[in-house]
Amino acid sequence: MTDVIVVGGGVMGCSVALRLAQDGMSVAVLERSVPGAEASSAAAGILAPAFESVHAGPRETFGAALGLGVRSREMHAANADYFREEHGIDVGFRRCGLMSVAFSEDETDALDAHARALAGSGHPVAAERIEGDEARVREPALSTSLRAALELPDEAQLEPRILLRALALAAERAGAVFRTGAPVEAIAPGAPAVVVAGGERLEADHVVVAAGSWTSLLPGLDLAAETIHPVRGQMIATETRPPIFRRVICGADGYVVTRPDGRVLCGSTEERVGFRRGVTLGGLRDITSVATRLAPRLANAELLDHWSSFRPGTVDELPLVGPAGPRGISLASGHFRNGILLAPVTAEIVRAGILGEHDPHATLVDPRRMRRA
Repeated sequence: MTDVIVVGGGVMGCSVALRLAQDGMSVAVLERSVPGAEASSAAAGILAPAFESVHAGPRETFGAALGLGVRSREMHAANADYFREEHGIDVGFRRCGLMSVAFSEDETDALDAHARALAGSGHPVAAERIEGDEARVREPALSTSLRAALELPDEAQLEPRILLRALALAAERAGAVFRTGAPVEAIAPGAPAVVVAGGERLEADHVVVAAGSWTSLLPGLDLAAETIHPVRGQMIATETRPPIFRRVICGADGYVVTRPDGRVLCGSTEERVGFRRGVTLGGLRDITSVATRLAPRLANAELLDHWSSFRPGTVDELPLVGPAGPRGISLASGHFRNGILLAPVTAEIVRAGILGEHDPHATLVDPRRMRRA
């Protein structure tokens, strides 16, 4: 018997496995495919709590969601040093800043409201409201038709695929055991909790489910299908020489992320189409329309790659992290747009829940709020 079984080998499962193994627990990670095969490796790697907090759940949770994200972003900064110094891996963490732009009067009003919300949040968030001309001075490739922008200099980015490899390697070196090709067939709470995977019965003191969009489908969790549901996101990749932007640029219902070497990621759609995979002509049209509106020069960039994956959405747009209610079962899922951003703090909240400790952000993301009546 092991201390903890983690179901899912994406960024959540690997982050949890690493943190628990570092704390001296024996950990087994079950992954039906290969680590990072789904949303984790398909993400853009934006670490932007000041920008994303406006989308994170109900308005009354704005301050708490912002604090959660800022805490996790700074944990990423510390973890990047750890991966580089202890494991020789550069995960590409870069505090490049983010600029949120507005093209219309309504978008400008929303930008101003966001700036006011950040200022009144109680968190020390750097934010500067600037006019369109000043935005183009700072980022010359921006469209001449934008009216205003919000500069968020502390936001960051990293390389998700490299992060996944670093997390898995560090977790293994800390003692975690990974089993791939191990689809979970059943989960039973109790002391011990039981997981049936590949026809084998496995026991553990705790089971942490980090199965992303598939979480609600796992037998034994008793979650309504809509509690955690797939949201398909399509993305495209191109490149420019020199790099088109220094910052992450968000606006017009999309974003452009530029890597230091000139790679450019443009995204993303949000489609509730169940588990239907694929990249569509309509999705590519929408993404390219947004990208070229933000940066008209991108119209001449070559399309290098395109892909899609499923983000795990929730009914209230907040993740489910911590003890799930049934004895021995915890969740680490439902992070929607912010899986990469919230991975480190998720691992801390899961650890605290297993040890019976209190984490200051646990209430916000407590899975038990989703209990069926």
